[in-house]
Amino acid sequence: MNEVSRYYRITEVSEITGIAPHILRYWETQFPFLKIKRDLAGRRIYSDKDIDKIKHIQTLLYHEGFKIKGVKKNFRRLHTKEEETKQTTVKLLKKFLRMLKEIEKCLP
Repeated sequence: MNEVSRYYRITEVSEITGIAPHILRYWETQFPFLKIKRDLAGRRIYSDKDIDKIKHIQTLLYHEGFKIKGVKKNFRRLHTKEEETKQTTVKLLKKFLRMLKEIEKCLP
């Protein structure tokens, strides 16, 4: 099934998250992983993934006591773990494919 992505303007994101627009704009400058797209008129448009990242930042900053530097480290660590998981998955799939090819050679 093909999901259609919904995009939100900064005021909608502000209402959803409870974070003021000027804070959202500031975070955009502080967190390189928060890459907000713009529409043809140059207005910021946020995806559901962007909102998830913003909520995660909000939790780390406001509820878990992280500083901006700590949030950056946290996201960097998450990204590193995701990359390691992807690499491990690719290695396992390649190994599985080699095994299947070996099995195929044994078949009549």
